[in-house]
Amino acid sequence: HAPVMATECIDAMLGIGLLGDKQKKTRGKNKKKQRRMRKRERKLAIDQKGGDNDEDVSSSDTLSEEVDSATMPADRPPMLFVDGTLGGGGHSEALLERCRPGDIVFGCDVDPSALSAASERLQRYTRSGDKNDEDENDGNLPLFVPVQSNFRDLADILPTVKHPMTGKRIMALPTSTDDDDEDGQEDVHFTGVDGMLLDLGVSSHQIDNADRGFAFMKDGPLDMRMWGGSWSDVGSDRVGQNAATNARGLNAADICNEFDEAELTRIMRVYGDEPRARKIASAIVDARPLATTSDLVNAVASVVPEFARKGRRMGRMATLARVFQSLRIVVNQEDEALVDVFEHAAPNLVRPGCRLVVLSYHSMEDRATKRVLRDGSVRGSRPGAAIERDIYGNVVGQDRPWKPLGKKRKASDEEVEVNSRARSATLRIGERQQSGL
Repeated sequence: HAPVMATECIDAMLGIGLLGDKQKKTRGKNKKKQRRMRKRERKLAIDQKGGDNDEDVSSSDTLSEEVDSATMPADRPPMLFVDGTLGGGGHSEALLERCRPGDIVFGCDVDPSALSAASERLQRYTRSGDKNDEDENDGNLPLFVPVQSNFRDLADILPTVKHPMTGKRIMALPTSTDDDDEDGQEDVHFTGVDGMLLDLGVSSHQIDNADRGFAFMKDGPLDMRMWGGSWSDVGSDRVGQNAATNARGLNAADICNEFDEAELTRIMRVYGDEPRARKIASAIVDARPLATTSDLVNAVASVVPEFARKGRRMGRMATLARVFQSLRIVVNQEDEALVDVFEHAAPNLVRPGCRLVVLSYHSMEDRATKRVLRDGSVRGSRPGAAIERDIYGNVVGQDRPWKPLGKKRKASDEEVEVNSRARSATLRIGERQQSGL
């Protein structure tokens, strides 16, 4: 599957296009500029068709290149970016195609199988130091560095990652000092990152693998864990082990088989906004033991009709999506991970003036993103509390680490037609402020 809203995300990370008041003031100028670019592109395409037809010209790629060159100076220093949710590597690949030699992209994922697959996909951007490797990046391309880590721990992990060629640490935190750093700041290539992307939720790489247990339309073990070793040996005989003896942590089968009805009800209401939470929880308890995704689907189907008069939201497919979502959030502690990445990792990694780009897919994620960009905290300010400013427009009171850029954005109808997973995506962008460091 194609990465969701890739162009919008990469533009935001590269600092292209201000999504606030400045964009409104220059909207007319931008439209004229884009028309000129499209005209030049059409002329270029006609010239190519009249000559050599072996290669097709992509107007969107050429337009992006012209926008990049017009917005970013040719002599800009190298930049460092973080894809905190690597998944299949789609966003990282789109970013690397827009980067320049000397730029570095960290691709981070807690899932070792996703990290391996994405690293193979982006192999031409990697460097191992092996001069005999013909497919290796020779320095004329930006560098991709894979990192196995949950995004909640990136502020602790990334400063320890070393450059594959120089052996020096790639980055230091903007808030670190020589007194805190045994090696000294002179031994790092970057101080802070120039952009951070978080594509929240479960990746296509995980959904498409039935053995992971994320998809209710595929029969597989009721697992839903995003971390661990090799997943090839996970079967129904191992799923459902007691969490106390399972070294790889709690899984979805443990929740369904061991949690009481009241707790199951709470989980589905809080993390899935499920209106039938109590009925479904009772059905799960009656259907125990559950070992596979089909077992859970059948339990839900026993109390939820395939179609409902009140609309699609009450139908079986939508209900299953909410039930699986709520279990996945609890298994992977996604609510706690969001607090850690939003309130600790991202503010400590992103340099002032640079961007945090977040794609969310359900109300809990989007609500947390909105609050942290507005108030600096996932819990947010008290309901109805306005941001106080002095007569000069400066924020009064607690410093806020982020400035929201524009309003939330949704995928275009054209993208949703070719990529159905973009339908529920919400894009929010924040700029790191000097305050709150």
